[in-house]
Amino acid sequence: MPKKASHKTAKLSPLLRSAFEVLEHGLWHFLRSDTSTDMKFALLHINQAIELLLKERVRCGGKSIYKNPKETIGIWGAYDILEKELNCKIPEKPDLELLHEERNNIQHKYANPSPDDAAFHVDRAMKFICRFTKDELKINIGEHIPSEYLREVMSP
Repeated sequence: MPKKASHKTAKLSPLLRSAFEVLEHGLWHFLRSDTSTDMKFALLHINQAIELLLKERVRCGGKSIYKNPKETIGIWGAYDILEKELNCKIPEKPDLELLHEERNNIQHKYANPSPDDAAFHVDRAMKFICRFTKDELKINIGEHIPSEYLREVMSP
C-alpha cells in the first residue's frame, strides 16, 4: 500500500516538495564533509532548489512555467517573468548568479569548488531561500527542512 503524504507536505505543490527535497539533500552533502564531491553535490542541489522555488513563484503568480508542452523555463526565464511581469524584486540575484555560474562550471567544466567557495554560496543561497520562502511564498522553511541543518548553515 502506498505511503500517505504527511499533512504538511500534502499542502505543498510538487515543485515545492521537490525544491525542499533537493535543498535538504544539498545541505546534507554540505554539512557531511568538505570533500570536493560533497561540495559539488551541495551546490548542484541548492542551485536546483532555487530554480524550483523561482518557478513556484512564477506559477503562483498565474504565469506558465512552460516554454512549450515538453520544456519548462530555466532560471533565467524565471527571473525574467518575476521581474518584468510579476514585479517581484530579487535583491540577492547577483549572488545567485554567481552560484548558478559555479553550478555551470561544475556541470559542464568539471570544476571542483573549494570548501570556502561552497560556504560562500551556501550562505548567500540560504539567506535568499529563507527570505524568499517567507516573503514571496508565505512558507516557513523550518517546517520543511531539518532544524539542525538550518541551525548549522544559518548561524552568524
